Amino acid sequence: MTMKKILSCVILLALCVTAFAACKTSDSKDTLTLAKDYLWTLYRDKAEATPSDFERIGTVSIDGTDLSVEWTAEITSGPAEGVKIVASEDGKTVTVDVDEKTTEEIVYTLKATLKDADGKTAEVSFKHKVPAFKELSWADYVAAADDSTVVVKGVVTGIMAKSKGNSTNCLYLQDNDGGYYVYKMDTDPVTDDKVEVGMTVRVSGTRATYSGTYEITNAKVEIVDQNKTAVTAVDFTEKFKNASDLKDAAITAQQGMLVTLKGIEITGEDTSGGYYKFKLGNYESYVRISSSVCPIGKDDQKKLTEGHASHTGWTANVTGVICVYDGAFYLTPVSADAFEYVSLPAKDDAGMISFEKDGLSVISTVTGDTEITLPVKGKSYDKVEISWASDNAAAVIGADGKLTIKLPDTDTTVKLTATLKCGSATDTRVFEIKLVATEMSYTEIVEAAYKLEKGASLSGTYRLFGKITKINTAWSDQYKNITVTIEVAGLADKPIMCFRMAGDGAESLAVGDEITVEGTIKNYDGTVEFDAKCKLIGKGEHLDQSKTVNAAYGLAEGESMSSSSILKGVISKIDDAWSDQYKNITVTIIVDGMTDKPIKCFRLKGDGADKLTDGQTITVYGTIKNYNGTVEFDSGCILLADADVDAAKTLIAAYKLAENTALDGERTLTGVITKIDDAWSDQYKYITVTITVAGISDKQIKCFRMTGNGADKLAEGDKITVTGTIKNYKGTVEFDAKCTFTK
Repeated sequence: MTMKKILSCVILLALCVTAFAACKTSDSKDTLTLAKDYLWTLYRDKAEATPSDFERIGTVSIDGTDLSVEWTAEITSGPAEGVKIVASEDGKTVTVDVDEKTTEEIVYTLKATLKDADGKTAEVSFKHKVPAFKELSWADYVAAADDSTVVVKGVVTGIMAKSKGNSTNCLYLQDNDGGYYVYKMDTDPVTDDKVEVGMTVRVSGTRATYSGTYEITNAKVEIVDQNKTAVTAVDFTEKFKNASDLKDAAITAQQGMLVTLKGIEITGEDTSGGYYKFKLGNYESYVRISSSVCPIGKDDQKKLTEGHASHTGWTANVTGVICVYDGAFYLTPVSADAFEYVSLPAKDDAGMISFEKDGLSVISTVTGDTEITLPVKGKSYDKVEISWASDNAAAVIGADGKLTIKLPDTDTTVKLTATLKCGSATDTRVFEIKLVATEMSYTEIVEAAYKLEKGASLSGTYRLFGKITKINTAWSDQYKNITVTIEVAGLADKPIMCFRMAGDGAESLAVGDEITVEGTIKNYDGTVEFDAKCKLIGKGEHLDQSKTVNAAYGLAEGESMSSSSILKGVISKIDDAWSDQYKNITVTIIVDGMTDKPIKCFRLKGDGADKLTDGQTITVYGTIKNYNGTVEFDSGCILLADADVDAAKTLIAAYKLAENTALDGERTLTGVITKIDDAWSDQYKYITVTITVAGISDKQIKCFRMTGNGADKLAEGDKITVTGTIKNYKGTVEFDAKCTFTK
């Protein structure tokens, strides 16, 4: 017969408040009821299973009235002494002390009795159970459901502790069959639990899965054997070679286990993300040094990364703990000697040159003055000598290989030629660097990103505005990030992934949301993406205009910006009211809260300019100058509609093109025909017209030999949308032949 026993401990509370109800008293509910509701809300979602001790509050305060809480445990099944209530020394909390090693399940009701100053009481109860203690095999652990209680035992292979500079407390351990990852422990494994690598420990906690990684959370650690056991890494070489892909269960199922791969080739690296790559057979993977949790310290990390960087192309062996992200295999190092370098393959002179030539990379886009150190000898085969030449004075190469770039007034492209020599063999490789003198449009940024070679990044940080088309990895409460893919400027064939994006509101993002993201853009193994640590600036479009404003305030009196600019700001003053006679207005705007750097918009024109008011947000296009100490858009500046901003940016970029060069990719612009340059040809089925886009009459675009249904009926004043390649042909900015239109 099941024994029933009530164990109780009354908590006397004369100390300060330890919990506060998030509500105030009302006519409809008395204080006791509100306190009862508060406790229910506070604890109703706590896990039913309680495999280890936990705490509860001992007092509740409602509008300054303190109510004591008496906790009791009523055991309905299992050992009568299996749950006890223990008061803390300060009386603010109680500990519910459970028998973690109970041989049978304990079912109990935890009851809170609230009491006010008049002796009146109210009760609220919670159903719980202590699972029967059972040490799981690795197979049982893998098969366990998420949120279930698990108990495992293994030898510690890696420790990540806050006391060692990590952001959270974690362990790697393994038995003969597989590995275990203990995540986000409450206690420090080094200073609190006194755990060391090689010790055998028992861990109890809750099974969880994150992006394919099995985790034990809410964990308690017990040292079973303090003697150190040396763990021999399991040879996974053949399994890796024979895998169908990096998500093959043959290489991922035993995640958490220490393994070695032999005969790998050291390939590239992505230092910003902590990826140190290697290749074996058909697959390239990496050793990951996480900036938040890593079993090896900073000195060992430095040794590992420097060794990897100096051994590109070498044959090596690699050892680490199997980890997975999005289901794919990678390794986490547990020592500085994760890579064991064996040899550099012998090659003849031409072979060495070919290897080093393939490994060369140069940044493809520069948006500010900068210095870049170019290699002057081979990275792996140092017998290879490399010399460089530039075809443009904006990019000067020193004798030491230092490339100094000074941005010109207009956009240009620099060609760098690398000449590689070894013995009697020689070869060359040509790189192009686009120098962008002013702000790039969203389209230009995306096009530049899609020209990146694998492993390369754009210089500096960028902002993009786009629509979410996919949630690649859902929001993680543990890591506080989300991975999404966005479509920018209608470029559906050039998606941008936002990898591990953080920021206010990121947890609630959904497909279809329009967002602004800022960060470093790179090509990671063929995927064009914002790198980890990219930031969600917010929903909607948020421009970074500080560079333009600061440049404007750097102008001397009488100077003007070298090209047109676009700024979005809030009207702080109507300097001169709308003139019906001259069809313009003068206002002052504040850009991005920079109240110390106002921008006057002198004689502003455009649709809607007659209705402008203080406090209104507007976007202005024009030439910025310093007129007698006042920084302003010059007369003739234009009020832009939101839909015309990207088109205006395209016009600015187009008018910065050097002769016989073109913008990357196809562009689409909508404008009004202001001139029929060449009438419709029945023989060739095309027409040439000139359009004005967004009212910007100083940057008209010719549409050369344009085709499309109805082209024979076009007339001046018609509004059309044109798609094609935009180029500068002998000084004329135009859509190239074969451009098309819709009306």
